[in-house]
Amino acid sequence: MTARAKTPLSLLVGLSTTLREPVLDAMTEAATVVVAIDQDDLPGRGVLSWRVRDASGPIDAGEFAVGDDCGACQLIESLVPLLETLAAREHWDHIVLAAPPAMEARPLVGALVSALPEIAVDTVTCVADAVLLVEQLSGDELLAERGLALGVPDRRNVAELTARQIEYADVCVLANAHRSTAAARLEHLLLHLNPRTSVTPADLAGVPRGPVARTGRFDFDAAEAWAGELAASDRVQPGGDGVTTVLWRSARPLHPARLNDALEDIVDGVVRSRGVVWLANRPTQRVRWESAGYSASLGTLGEWSETEHLAECTVVATGMGLDPARLQAILDACLLTESELADLDWTNLDDPFAGVL
Repeated sequence: MTARAKTPLSLLVGLSTTLREPVLDAMTEAATVVVAIDQDDLPGRGVLSWRVRDASGPIDAGEFAVGDDCGACQLIESLVPLLETLAAREHWDHIVLAAPPAMEARPLVGALVSALPEIAVDTVTCVADAVLLVEQLSGDELLAERGLALGVPDRRNVAELTARQIEYADVCVLANAHRSTAAARLEHLLLHLNPRTSVTPADLAGVPRGPVARTGRFDFDAAEAWAGELAASDRVQPGGDGVTTVLWRSARPLHPARLNDALEDIVDGVVRSRGVVWLANRPTQRVRWESAGYSASLGTLGEWSETEHLAECTVVATGMGLDPARLQAILDACLLTESELADLDWTNLDDPFAGVL
């Protein structure tokens, strides 16, 4: 008996539902079924709306209820059986899933890979607005302030979401490029954030000029590795058009109070940074470093003894008009001095991050 072939799925993410429509059309072929999810009714009614269509027209529609818990988790839980049903019908040879604006690709793909063996994620496509991209990657505005949060507990900011959507994409569609005076610079920025991606501009009507679905480009291991926490030299792309990526590394620990005091200076001019740091008052603990726009966050990753690495600090930062020497000097000034390394009981240092680590 011949094993049934997996149904390829192309995923579309992006903040703008308006810009996604012409991209959706470009992803839809004669034997494609499209599942599009909107969150317009989420703030008022607490539901995500979904509609299913193919080349013949609308097929079905409905709603997913979202309570006060993790909206992304509830979306995934409700979406899996819908996709499973569509794949089981064997009427289409390609599924396109258009995620709601605030959904990140990574958790959604992870759930699909583990829960739906009959589906193969083929391409992850992200739509970026050339007019708003720099603004969306900057600042510290919360999704909730724009009415885009996926539920009450969602405290992500716009910059964080935008960066993560780009970082997981096989294809980035640069929409409204004709309205930007720096389209080439924006393309460089996208490639610095994700060298795995292919950047394709859209025409005046928003239709992408290159392939955006069924490309066969998705590689789960590569996507997970790039979106992971560790920073390394392979993340540093050649600078150009005012876009720079800096790798900072130190074998000395960071003084927690000086790091906390310097946070605003560190993220100034930095669009995105990620890495792992070593805090002096937590000598055994690996600490995740992440920033997007003007917001920085730290989290726990386990113990240094659980890895092959000696304790160290490694951060990769990307910015537009970024001064590498200035950033490195700021970070270096946060390290323990030679005298502090010799004399201080590090564990007794004030801990400004006690509430988050």
